[in-house]
Amino acid sequence: MWSKLAAPMFALLTGCGPKYAHLGPLEPAELWTPLPVQHVDVGGVDVAYVDSGGTGPILLMVHGLSSYLSYWEYQIPHYQELGYRVVALDLPGYGQSGRPDAPYTPPWYADVVRGFMDARGIDRALVMGHSMGGQISLTLALDHPDRVTALVLAAPAGIEKFDRGEAKFLSQFWTEDRALQTSEEELRYTFTKVVFARTDDGVERLLQERVRMQTTTAFQGTSVAVARSIAGMVDHPVRDRLGTLQVPTLIVFGTSDRMIPNPILHGGRTEDVARDAERLIPGVTVVRVPGAGHTVQHDDPTAFHAAADPFLAAHR
Repeated sequence: MWSKLAAPMFALLTGCGPKYAHLGPLEPAELWTPLPVQHVDVGGVDVAYVDSGGTGPILLMVHGLSSYLSYWEYQIPHYQELGYRVVALDLPGYGQSGRPDAPYTPPWYADVVRGFMDARGIDRALVMGHSMGGQISLTLALDHPDRVTALVLAAPAGIEKFDRGEAKFLSQFWTEDRALQTSEEELRYTFTKVVFARTDDGVERLLQERVRMQTTTAFQGTSVAVARSIAGMVDHPVRDRLGTLQVPTLIVFGTSDRMIPNPILHGGRTEDVARDAERLIPGVTVVRVPGAGHTVQHDDPTAFHAAADPFLAAHR
């Protein structure tokens, strides 16, 4: 019943019906990117990435769940202009990377990121991660602190606590074909009311890409990756290990984040998670950006950069 009512309800809430489905499929290779895409083999997996080049400090960007490197739209040119060598990858399962039959857990992704660094000759890097990419970055830093100079985390997963029942519910609810069933109206609601707190042409472009990719064969692999990523995040928590984190860490939360903490399973406030981060991570700096949502680096790039720039400069 819910699936039959959801699309009309979201259309009513957003005041918009299908807008992009008629444009036809969009293959991953057609996605917009802020820099030319390159590819490298990492343990038999094709990993797409962009690299601004140069000899500056390396800043490696790791995107979040169900997204890809273009979600760093504002950060890639900003840090390139500041003299960093900016490297942003599409995690396997997403964007223009391959879609192997893989576990897609944070430990697996952390190994992929480490393998990517090896393949590109990157010994150490400043690492910036968003949401799931934050949990992956934390896992990388915990398991291989010698590879991470410092962490900048935007609304990271991994700090929020899920009990066993909540973890089981998420794993069972988000099946491997669920992302294929989402209507354009539901996607518009999610993009404009949940993921982002500020919409612009970039958000509209990302929404169009998501709608049009849904009908491609490649997106069937993405749907599998999303389900396994969600299960992997709750099955491989880092919360209890945060006290052993050895690298300098900055975390930026938006005060209007509608995804952390999970509003359906246990509710609560983003501030509660921010305070947990301050309590659990040695020497961490936590910044709150008023009015920004879950994609805080997009919703208020000026405030995000104001927090991240001096931190990165101090550790470059």
